[in-house]
Amino acid sequence: MDPYLLLKSLHVALAILWVGGASILTLLVVILMGRGDDEATMTGIFHVALLGNRVFAPAGMATIASGLALGWLGGWDWDAWTVLAIAIFACTFVLGAAVLGPTCERAVKTWKAGDLAGATAIGRRVLRLVAIDRGAQWAIIALMVMKPGWTDPALAVPAASLLVGLAVALRPAVRRAAQAT
Repeated sequence: MDPYLLLKSLHVALAILWVGGASILTLLVVILMGRGDDEATMTGIFHVALLGNRVFAPAGMATIASGLALGWLGGWDWDAWTVLAIAIFACTFVLGAAVLGPTCERAVKTWKAGDLAGATAIGRRVLRLVAIDRGAQWAIIALMVMKPGWTDPALAVPAASLLVGLAVALRPAVRRAAQAT
């Protein structure tokens, strides 16, 4: 049995759990929010907070650790795709640890204190930031699959993923600003 292939399988499984799980849970919260059921939305945000700290953050850390081990075992150089993936991961980790996790927890505490409207407002704000996080995670997936060099036009794909996440995050603010004028 090849240890490299076993580690690669673990790396891919962890990435699926991290990015796929977080993406599906985010989609669920977006659907619940769109239905206008604030109680169900807050239940979804509660699960985002719960799984973010207990599943997605550890899976992300294990994904990057196994990826670094693969790079070492495979003798990879510090190509564009590895450097950019590590940099994007670092940004998503900081965003999650410093902003998303604490804000979701604040929304849940506000909800449990009986302020459903306040909790939902916090949840809506954090969901916009989650769009940036998901765009970044999908950019990492594109980098892993395409493995582009510094001058490769394929770098446009992860860049587009980041831009889509940013556009989704800014869209509600833009719509509100347009309605205010």
